[in-house]
Amino acid sequence: MYEQANQKLWQGRCDVEDKEDGKRWHEKIQFLNPCATKDKAGLALFGFASDEGVRRNKGRIGSASSPDKLKKALGNFAYHLENIILYDAGSVIGDRDLEKSQEQLALYIDSLLEKGHFPLILGGGHEIAFGSFMGLHDYLKEEGDIAIINFDAHFDLRKSDIASSGTPFLQIAKLCEKEKKAFSYMCLGVSKPSNTKALFKTAQNLGVSYIEDTKMNETRLKKIKKSIDIFLENKKNLYITIDLDVFKNLPAVSAPAARGISFELVSELLEYLFKKHNSKIKLLDLAEFNPDYDEDGMNAKLVARLIFDIVSFVDKYKKIG
Repeated sequence: MYEQANQKLWQGRCDVEDKEDGKRWHEKIQFLNPCATKDKAGLALFGFASDEGVRRNKGRIGSASSPDKLKKALGNFAYHLENIILYDAGSVIGDRDLEKSQEQLALYIDSLLEKGHFPLILGGGHEIAFGSFMGLHDYLKEEGDIAIINFDAHFDLRKSDIASSGTPFLQIAKLCEKEKKAFSYMCLGVSKPSNTKALFKTAQNLGVSYIEDTKMNETRLKKIKKSIDIFLENKKNLYITIDLDVFKNLPAVSAPAARGISFELVSELLEYLFKKHNSKIKLLDLAEFNPDYDEDGMNAKLVARLIFDIVSFVDKYKKIG
């Protein structure tokens, strides 16, 4: 079910004495219906309030409430954007019918892309990935394959009779096979203790590129960037997805990482991607923030800061519309 943006979420300090230079996100955000045609193209925050896939995958439920929590955490940020319009485009509210929720998400992403917006999708569980991919797939139609870069402790290539937060990339692989398209998937931050031999074999059989969390650090930054460049060579379209369980010291997620990688490293790599491969990036989403385990609200602030950085990269490097 689609729910329009809740304007009451966007609150914060007002520094009226500083006029336009004192504005914050809650004062500048505009509100958008994804199916509207009159709005100028911009960056559209869109929620996917579902954790049915996490429940099916036997994870810690609670991430369905995260889109609103994150939007609320963004409101008081200082507004430094120069080139883009910032929108809240509402949310898809999921239920036990995960497949229908994913279809709805795909429909609204397709609509946002069709109107020239850059969608930044806030999950929800990582079942968001199949809906996000399908939205981009439907928008592009036959205009080339889609490369995927996933920052994640897990491959999410689990074999199962039902879709879940653990299956999206195997679902995508099967779709690509059916349509005789390349399955181009890179997973950054893979945790060996959290992925069975069977999952590593599946990744190998599907030709997945990956870097384990033990190799994801600042001292190897040059090598990581080179691996990304090789992966993206001759690729036209890129979908970036971030499962927040990839981060260290972030307990408020559906499946916390035992080791994890740093926010600083991921932010550096995201800026590199937007700087060097900006024309390829069509869509980005974040998944599995779980407010139920965020006792002091600091995890929401950390994730919100990552979103702030991503929006800044879009503003700085990407032409919208």
